[in-house]
Amino acid sequence: MIWAGWIYIALIAVLVCFQACMALGAPWGHLANGGHWRGRLPAGMRVAAIGQGALLAFMGTAMAARAGIVSELPIWTFWAAFAVTIATTIANLATPSRAERLLWGPVTVVLTLTALRLAIG
Repeated sequence: MIWAGWIYIALIAVLVCFQACMALGAPWGHLANGGHWRGRLPAGMRVAAIGQGALLAFMGTAMAARAGIVSELPIWTFWAAFAVTIATTIANLATPSRAERLLWGPVTVVLTLTALRLAIG
């Protein structure tokens, strides 16, 4: 089970770095949020990228706790992260942005599979 936690953490770290780059002005708007923005995100969305990165870090910590990699957290944190992981996967597979779907679809599918493994125990 611990392997699932490490895979989840590694992929979440990539996503957190992506959001940080977006917040700092990386021209990757077409790869996020349905591809609504080309190039750099507008200021408000760059702030939102910081929030998304923080949420992703929380999710990674909750999954790491479930896997026994870090200290225990309340069980609700795992289930909240689990639910957001599934919702994110659905959104990334259904996004109108082909580039976003091709890049993040497979990543979030793997996140969901590892989260399912952690849920099973």
